[in-house]
Amino acid sequence: MEKNLNTQLNRFASDQWEKTLAFLQGHFSLKRDDCEDIFQESFITLYKNAIDGKLINMTASLATYFNGICRNKALEMMRGRGKTVNIIDEYPDTTKDEFEDDRIDRLLALEEDTEQIEMRKAALVRQIVKDLPEPCNRLLWGFYRDGFSMKTLADMLNYSSETSVKVTKFRCCDKFKKRYTEISNRLFT
Repeated sequence: MEKNLNTQLNRFASDQWEKTLAFLQGHFSLKRDDCEDIFQESFITLYKNAIDGKLINMTASLATYFNGICRNKALEMMRGRGKTVNIIDEYPDTTKDEFEDDRIDRLLALEEDTEQIEMRKAALVRQIVKDLPEPCNRLLWGFYRDGFSMKTLADMLNYSSETSVKVTKFRCCDKFKKRYTEISNRLFT
């Protein structure tokens, strides 16, 4: 069992390596060596959590969970060096009234554990998909969670063609977006 876990985690690390380094460099303006150190420390934490069974009831995807660990380690490193995120320098145009989405996430990360934010977003997405009527809930679960192809979904859900599944998926995504927007507006207005 542990050998299988090691194989899966090593494959995961290989898949995430470049994406995570680019994310850390872009969001925290760290040198590549520092990003590599953060990745390795985060992977050790992930491995320990996997061995301790802490990933069994995880609500977020493994990539989201790992990304949260990396963010926290990057913030730890920056705090240890006495660095802070200087928001004013990042927005030299003070006439702007809007934040970019990734900047909002970074700002929220200063106030609250990023992992918690990601877990709440994931829980909200799961709840919305679960509450969508048939066939939308099964179609979106199958495509986004399980990674099924359009052909597989067509066979599973008894559609006449992949094109029919694509059209239905498009409509279901619209329903999802509408519901997500409604909930977001209630939460943030």
